[in-house]
Amino acid sequence: MQRGSALLNQQLSAAVTGLRFGEIIVIADAGLPVPAGVATLDLALTNGIPSVDAVVRVLKEELVIEEVIIAAEMRKVNPTVSATVDEVFTGTRVRELPHDDIEELLPTARLIVQTGETTPYGKVLLVGGLDFFALGMADGD
Repeated sequence: MQRGSALLNQQLSAAVTGLRFGEIIVIADAGLPVPAGVATLDLALTNGIPSVDAVVRVLKEELVIEEVIIAAEMRKVNPTVSATVDEVFTGTRVRELPHDDIEELLPTARLIVQTGETTPYGKVLLVGGLDFFALGMADGD
């Protein structure tokens, strides 16, 4: 286990540690059909547990995120997860794409984390970024 990390799940911790710039971790609802060949971590215990909200809040603290991608349809159909994205990712670029375009990104994901979320359009795609200052690649001046 990493010191200072809130993650207890080994597979998720490994994915977070190894996430490179531009790679995607998908936080998904329980019913997402996962494309063949994509690593999957099924955390679902029961209806709503864990929620997308709970998982994205933890991962926000663990990852350097370049951008967040959600379905444009989420804004109308899933106000709960939409509000979570707005609250948790303040200051992070949030890109809205049509649901079908998001489906096309799924085969490129490094990991799909299935939650107990059962609301429609509950996917949140986290795109890895870099902290140039922490890596010593940029000056703080």
